[in-house]
Amino acid sequence: MSRIMLICALAALLAAGSTQSASAVESANQTAWAQARLACADVGIAPGSGAFGQCVADLYYSLWDEENESER
Repeated sequence: MSRIMLICALAALLAAGSTQSASAVESANQTAWAQARLACADVGIAPGSGAFGQCVADLYYSLWDEENESER
């Protein structure tokens, strides 16, 4: 009986850890987009313009490619 309880507790702990990990990834993703928006605004591109949106997307994906180069 104690083995079953131990296994259930371990499964619950693992499930909680994977939820926190997914949340951390989402938070990092939102932070990266916010930093890209700030960088594009810092160089003088007007927020809300088409050029601003393109700058943000290009910067975000360029940095993502650099950070994940080892996985290719």
